[in-house]
Amino acid sequence: MPELKDIVRAVFKHIHMIVWVMDNDGVVLLAEGSPLFNIGYEPGQMIGQNLLQAFGADPQAVEQLRRALRGESFSSVGAMQGRTLSTRYAPMHDAGGVQIGVVGITTDETEQSAARDELAARTAALSEQAELLDLAHDAIMVCHVDGTIAYWNHGAERIHGYTRAEAIGQKALKLLQTALPVAPADIERALRDQGYWEGELTHIGKDGSPVITSSRWVLRLGENGAPDTVLQIDSDVTARKRAEQADAERQQDIIRIQAQAIEELSTPLIPITDEILVMPLIGLMDSMRAKQIMQNLLNGLAASRGKFAIIDITGVQVVDTAVASALLKAAHAARLLGSQVILTGIRPEVAQTLVHIEANLSSIITCGTLQSGIQYAVARSKSRLGE
Repeated sequence: MPELKDIVRAVFKHIHMIVWVMDNDGVVLLAEGSPLFNIGYEPGQMIGQNLLQAFGADPQAVEQLRRALRGESFSSVGAMQGRTLSTRYAPMHDAGGVQIGVVGITTDETEQSAARDELAARTAALSEQAELLDLAHDAIMVCHVDGTIAYWNHGAERIHGYTRAEAIGQKALKLLQTALPVAPADIERALRDQGYWEGELTHIGKDGSPVITSSRWVLRLGENGAPDTVLQIDSDVTARKRAEQADAERQQDIIRIQAQAIEELSTPLIPITDEILVMPLIGLMDSMRAKQIMQNLLNGLAASRGKFAIIDITGVQVVDTAVASALLKAAHAARLLGSQVILTGIRPEVAQTLVHIEANLSSIITCGTLQSGIQYAVARSKSRLGE
């Protein structure tokens, strides 16, 4: 039958702790457990050694042994042979309650301590990274593949108006009422094939105002290679877009004003007297410009109450059927306002066009030159006034 010490040793060989006992003088009575190998001892090797003498060079260790010999129960953590050891000290009593030694249970926590240190370092690094992300001006969020928000920085709070507590756990697209420029399937395909997607998004902030962002999405894969999370970085371009829109509107206003000025310059209406207006036309004529001529002529006659309007076409290169028809309509409309239209500067080719289209010029006075047209209008005006 095996001896008791062999049975005890066999038991402690499979238990990852050291159990040791010393008497009141500090002499080891028992020292078993597989972690002894980690500090350079064989099970049972320390029996008979005086721990007060063995650790004499380590005042802290000696003081802990003396505390235990004084009957104090406590725990401590120390280092030996590069290993981190945690020891629980407890006084040992006989049947009469008299202390006869100390029982110690020591566990090797080197790996656990290293794991805790690594976890603490990672936690500190993540905390530092989170603080840096919170300093970013952009909105930064992390979403699970189903769109649920897992991280929301201070930039996102500032841009979108929702606090971190309000955003985390919500569906990002639903919370922000995001208008996507393409179908969600296209974004998913880009993330899967390229690992990222970029585009311009329009959101609705907490206050109900639109927020336009230049957005970049980056896909992160899990350990099994499957899509895990999406990092989304949004730069607020709302102010820039509004400025661009305002600039575009101002440009349109400038173009409109310039076009209007060009129209007025291309069809000027010049007063000669209170009753006589002259409209010299130069350049190419088309139906649109002919329409402008009629509008400016009628507006000018109505405003000035002029009685004679001289339209000089000396500088007009070509007068086709549409232009001739428009001039005739302008003359008829002027008569309805009580004014007489005088057409001057008719060149031979223009006369041929008018004859070809069988233009009815009965309501229009024609003169060869602008000068003769003005003379005619002045004479008629004086005749009207009885001079």
